[in-house]
Amino acid sequence: MAKMQYHLETFQPEPKKYVLDSCIGRRCYDNPAYCDMLKTKFNDFSTSTTVFTSVSVYEINKRVKCGFDELHSQLESAIGSEIPIQKITCEMRELGIWLCDNIQGLHLPDNEILAYAMLTDSVLITCDKGLEDAARSVSQHVINPDRTIIECTKIGTNFSKLVQNKVNQIKQKTYVPVPAIKVHLLEIPLKSTRKITWDTFA
Repeated sequence: MAKMQYHLETFQPEPKKYVLDSCIGRRCYDNPAYCDMLKTKFNDFSTSTTVFTSVSVYEINKRVKCGFDELHSQLESAIGSEIPIQKITCEMRELGIWLCDNIQGLHLPDNEILAYAMLTDSVLITCDKGLEDAARSVSQHVINPDRTIIECTKIGTNFSKLVQNKVNQIKQKTYVPVPAIKVHLLEIPLKSTRKITWDTFA
């Protein structure tokens, strides 16, 4: 009897996606040791995708003397990973406006950073307690590095379910591909042709 062979496949979890709030960049500027703390608490930065949004670039440039580019390079060196800049899309602005209308205290540009995290299924990293509370109210994964215990929990509520329906509507509107139309050559009707002979001109 032939022996059966079994192949055990190792499960590889998908890399996490993080989005940094503007306040994280400003905190790193005020205290360079904050960068080292981030690397200690988030030891998976090298295997994850970590981004800033375009609104954070504007906010940091406005508030940090050295400018975003220098701070960006320092932070990349500190965590040992590239930090791409991602644009805020029209759909993210749409969701951001809706969030502002429904969450008391949420304001621009925090609403757009939160919307980015929600539409891209990213974990939001912020030390802004107001934004942290807003994220938790919509059951968004959020981490505040200032807390002694790092939590990344989602709490489901009736409001968070309403928010998730809104997010799903925007995702479907944005990402549903247009089905391609394939037509077989034999299915294309051919125009009738008339055979021309010399008798036609007689």
